[in-house]
Parts: sequence; C-alpha cells; structure tokens
Amino acid sequence: MEKTQLRWNRFIRVGATVLGLLAVSAGSSVAQDACLLEPVSLRQRIAAATVIVEARVAATRSQDEGPHIVTLNELEVYKVFRGTLPAGKLTVVTAGGTVGLRREEVTNSPQLAVGRQAVFLLEPDPQQPGRFRLYAGPQGLISYDLNTAAAAEPFARYASIENDLYPALEAQTGQAFRPVQPNAPLLARLKRAARPDAAPLISGLSPSTITAGTTSVLTITGSGFGATQGTGTVGFRNSDNGGQSFVSPLAADYVSWSDTEIKVRVPSTTIGDAGTAGSGAVLVTNGTAESALSVDNVTIDYALTNLSYQTSATAPLSPYRVALVGRDGQGGYTLHYNERFAANTAAKEAFERALLTWRNGVGANRRMATTTTTTNANARDNVNIVSFDDAGELAAGVLGVTYSYYAGCSTNGGSINWVLAETDYLYDEERNWQFTSANPTNGQFDFETVALHEQGHGIQLGHIIRPGAVMHYAIAPNTKNRVLSAASDIAGGTAETNFSLSAVSCNYATYARQAPAPLPVTLVSFGAEAGPAGVQLRWRTSVELNSRYFAVEAADDPAASSWTELTQLPAAGTSTTPRDYAYLDSQPLSGLRYYRLRQQDLDGTVQYSAVVTVAPGASATLTAYPNPFTTELQVQLPAAPAAILRLLDLTGRSVYSAPVPAAQTFLTLTPPDLRPGVYLLEWRSGNQVQRTRLVKQ
Repeated sequence: MEKTQLRWNRFIRVGATVLGLLAVSAGSSVAQDACLLEPVSLRQRIAAATVIVEARVAATRSQDEGPHIVTLNELEVYKVFRGTLPAGKLTVVTAGGTVGLRREEVTNSPQLAVGRQAVFLLEPDPQQPGRFRLYAGPQGLISYDLNTAAAAEPFARYASIENDLYPALEAQTGQAFRPVQPNAPLLARLKRAARPDAAPLISGLSPSTITAGTTSVLTITGSGFGATQGTGTVGFRNSDNGGQSFVSPLAADYVSWSDTEIKVRVPSTTIGDAGTAGSGAVLVTNGTAESALSVDNVTIDYALTNLSYQTSATAPLSPYRVALVGRDGQGGYTLHYNERFAANTAAKEAFERALLTWRNGVGANRRMATTTTTTNANARDNVNIVSFDDAGELAAGVLGVTYSYYAGCSTNGGSINWVLAETDYLYDEERNWQFTSANPTNGQFDFETVALHEQGHGIQLGHIIRPGAVMHYAIAPNTKNRVLSAASDIAGGTAETNFSLSAVSCNYATYARQAPAPLPVTLVSFGAEAGPAGVQLRWRTSVELNSRYFAVEAADDPAASSWTELTQLPAAGTSTTPRDYAYLDSQPLSGLRYYRLRQQDLDGTVQYSAVVTVAPGASATLTAYPNPFTTELQVQLPAAPAAILRLLDLTGRSVYSAPVPAAQTFLTLTPPDLRPGVYLLEWRSGNQVQRTRLVKQ
C-alpha cells in the first residue's frame, strides 16, 4: 500500500496524459474530503470494521424516520475480505435522501446509487438493528472507477484494483478474500485490451475557467469522441476528495456530442451523487470504452449546490438549483445555540466571527437567536441548531457536519423548485481545537476555519479544488483559513444570493413566512399484542393531512427476508382529531415477528413507522410515548414473570435501568439527567428482548 500511495504523491506525466493524482499517505495528518476529515489509517479502519466486502449497490430506498431521512442501500456482494455476511440481504444505512418533495443532505455522509461499486468497510448500525453503516463515514468507502479499473478513497488512490487495492486489503486482514460470485463488470474491464488507435484525443477546453452547478457549458474539442454519445462520458476531477477520482454529469447535462466536439454543463451533482466537479484535467471516455485525459486543466472557481431529482419514473434524473429564503421573517435564517455549545464562550465567539465574515463578504443573512435552547438533536424541526456531538452521531475522523433540509414545490405541475428550509451544524467537541483568534499549534484544528467552511455549505456552496479558498476541500492541523477568496467564496456566495433573489416561483415570499409543512401523519402510538386469534395491531394518529392509506407489513427477520404487505387500510385523509386503527394478523406465531406501518399520502409520498416485534407468549409489544420526550415516558410492556428495562446510549452503555415486576404491562419513567440525543429503550426478560428507539429533547 505504501508504494501505491507514494507513487501518487506527485504528478506523473506519461506522454501527453497526466496520470498523477494528489494523494496523502494513510499516516499523514492532513484533513480533507467531504467537509474536512482527519485521516483514519487503513489499518485502523480494517481493525474496526466487522464486515469488509467488495459489492455493488443493487437497490436503494429512502425513508422518513421523523427527525431524519435515511437511505437503505442493499448490496450485491462479490468478495468478502473480512467478517461473516448476514443470512439475508446486506443493507447499509446512509444519512439523507429524498422522500416525496422533502430532501435531506448531510456533509460527510456518502451518497450511494444503484450500480456503484466499492469496497465497503462496515460496522453494525446501532440505530438500525440488523443493518450496517460505513465505518469512519466517507473513509469507509473505497470507490471503484470501472473506466480506469482504479479505486479511490479520501486519502489514497489505488491505480489498479487488482494489483494495488486487493494486496493492500489482504495485507491488513491477514487473509485472502473469499469469493462469493464473479464481479462480471470488473472482470470484463480487466480483460479488455487497450486500443490506443481508437482512443479519443482532446485538443482543447473552453473556457479554461468556469463554475459548477450554474448551467455553465464547457466545450471540449478533439477527435475520436464518437459520432454519438452512446455510453460515452465526460469525467471531472472529484472535488470532494481533491481529484482522487472522477465524477460524471447526469445525462441531462450533456448539451451536444459529436466526434470532434462535446458541450457539457459543469455539474455539482453527478451520477450516483459521487461528488462535485473540480479543477484539473478532464477525462473523455467514448462509446467503445476508450479513454483519454486532457493535457490542459479546467479551473472551477466555485460550485453551487444542486439537487438531483426525478419527477416521474420515466423522466430523466435532472439537476435543480436551490434558493435561499427568509425563513425567520427577517429575510434570512436565525440560528440557535445549544446550551452546552453556548457555554463554550470561545467556540461561540469563533462561530460568530465566521458568521460575520460571510455577512460582510456576501451579505449572507444569518443571525444568532438571543436565547439558547436545550435541544441538541439535529432534526427537521424548524430550529437551526448549532451544537456539539454528544450522541455518537459523528463518524470517526469527522470534524463536523452540516445538515441541510430542503422542500420542493412545483407550479401547475411543472418544473420542481427547491428551497433551503433549515440547516443544523454539528461539531466534534473532543477534537483538539483552537477556538481563539490565535494561530493553531501542536496539532490543533482551527475551529473558526472549520466553522467558516461548514457555514459555506449552509449558504449552498460546494467543495472546490483551489488552495487558499475557504471552500477548498482540505485543511491541515496547525493551519488556518479565515479569509474569503474573492474569485471563489465571495463570487460563489454572491451568485447564490442573486439566484435566490430572482427565484420567485412557488411564491417564495409567502413560503418564507410559513413554518415547514407538517408531516402528513402524526403517529401517536403503534403496538402489537399476541393472543389466541393471532397478533392484534393497533395504532393511533393525532393529525392526518392528505393521508391515503396505511399498509401493514410483516417480516420474520428483516435482515434476512423481504417485508410482506398484509393489508391496506384507508386513512382519514385530513383530520385534526385522534383516529384509531386496528388489524388482526391471524397467521400463527411460531417465533419472533416484526411489524411496521407504511403510510402513503395522496401525492404518493411514503413514510415508515418504527418497527415493533412480537414473540410467542408475549402479550404486548414494547411501546413508549411521547417520542421525542422531554422528562417523562409512558411505557407499554410485554407481560412476563419479571423483566429489566434499560435506556442505552448509542455506544450501548446503560444510562438508566429499572426493574419491572411480574405481569406489569405499564410503567411511567422519569429518567434523570439525560443529555438530549438518541437512545434505545430495551426490555429484557430471560431470553426475550425487545427494543425501541427514542429521542430525548
């Protein structure tokens, strides 16, 4: 591995093709990629990951879980480098996604798309039993480029999947990989012989300086591109990892394609949401899979956030720009400090210096509320929170993240228009920070620099590859960057502001004065109880808005089998009074069974309830409300001789426990001194265990 990384530590030019990519050895201290990371070595990641596989994303599904949207990615596994595969589907959970016209994006959370290949370094997801998440966030993904048979991660590039990546993984795991099934696309690429005489030739790029996500068109001239595009692509350096890999525009961004000229819009959202186009050489791959890299570089001054969206199953996936709106009634966004963050005076002052820099530079209208809040949960709740991480949300090596919540609308069924509804900012409290205005030293990360960068994402600026700019993808410890670049940061922020001022579709002025649209259904409770006739399911709603129906779904093991729809019950449509629903599953109960509700709105939007479980002999399912809760919890319990009830934090540590007397089926809890965040409520009686997820406000 060291040889591979050192080989890419410099630019190497072979003939007229630039082969080198900037890379950093796994042991270096440079932080980079997806909003500034601290490196986690390959050795550390492999030691911590419980499952390591080469796989393809076979299917994805986003679901709304209330506080957040998450995406479930099902993997088709080709090779196992470490660990044991689950009996059924291998599902990886990533933060963010799209449900209807609601969208959530989280910096430092890779987005996966069907067809994407990679090596996945996984650990169990504590919030999704039976499912996995990437260990160390984006550093848990080593993505494949089948055009070049290379692989890349935030801090290294492997010139050959077969000759560099596989040996590096096997050296660290101490074993050869176990084949599961042939990786046909990769094998086809490895067997394909190069045809130099058929490769395209790039003679020019115009203009040489351009912007991304603004519909600006790059013209590529040369020969051998092919009379038609076919499967041909244009590749831009990925600015999310400093150019370690290439990203390609969506099909809708190609303007024209001929054998001698390609016109393409420079994208900020790309195929597979793999990254944003950045500065550097451009790669052209023609329809017969021959590739060439330009000798000249294109410089991308700034990138504006775009969202990819498909208006129907047959419509193309297209990029959409995002407008900022005056959500606070004063033409901007009001941010709220969590009390613990506000107690750190130096951190608060650094964050506000960064706000002032953006306000003075581009007129960004962000202000701090005069009061703090006890809420520490980052959630779609119409409260823009600035907080430290205390619930294990940040992955290893992540300095901070920005949550962006979007709402879409259309005019007379036409094009979708997107606005930024809310942002939350979350930082790693335990990091070695320099909070003051002094220079960072002794391995410190400069908090004002990181805050300035993350606030830039909140203004809807993407990463660029431009050292000296605030939105440059990388920063190292002991360095600072507290000044906006005129050509990049200021120009990009100004462009976003100007677009927002001119974006008047869907009556943004009215939208700006409104609270976010309520969730279509407010589910108060959902429980299941085993009886002589089967399993009785009951649920109650307090509010319904344009609800169409509830589908009851069941599974004997969600990790190993698909959910089966048992029935559909009509919903109330629109109601502001409590509604009760019930369904009896008469199928005999031979073992533990899982249930969930799928609620569909009139516009087709789908939401899923939390999962409840029933075991033979259990008279009820563990249910707790309200959720989120503040001080008191009402808990419905399964009947049992005796049990223990525990609250677990996301590390699995018990923070509260209470004995449950025999046959007691209801309990009121008042857990003391809990920090806001996500917890698991666990009921355990003998070998019976039930759990449900709770949010403490």
